[in-house]
Amino acid sequence: MLLSFVLAALSAAAPSPIARLNYLVGTWSCTYRAGATRFDYGATYAYDRGGNTLRLSATWAGGGDEELFGYDAPHRAWTAVVFEDTGATTIMHATGSDANHIAYRSVYPDAGLAQMFDRISATQYTLHATVRSGGKTTVSTDTCSRGAR
Repeated sequence: MLLSFVLAALSAAAPSPIARLNYLVGTWSCTYRAGATRFDYGATYAYDRGGNTLRLSATWAGGGDEELFGYDAPHRAWTAVVFEDTGATTIMHATGSDANHIAYRSVYPDAGLAQMFDRISATQYTLHATVRSGGKTTVSTDTCSRGAR
């Protein structure tokens, strides 16, 4: 019985997976690559909704988007909602609690997107994506680093 109290206390003291993304807060410089296409963009992260949601504002020449990330502890699931500057919206889900490796799958408007977030270090992360749309598949990699390039 004592062991169950100790385990409960330890799990209550452990930071939530969304809190473990604290190192992302601030400004990042990123590069998107897909085949011959390459462009740089800025990414700024901040906590929202009492620290339970992480907000990303991404900007690039001629565009940008807003993204919200949350973690549902009872279901051990991540949700990401992307609001494009064109008005399009994508909703993605991932399971598990590892904040260093999150494998998302889109659920809205379709299941054509798979995106993997990987923390490389406190100053670098990558996104690997596969998008299937209109019979075409695009594979891309985003590399993001803390500070200016």
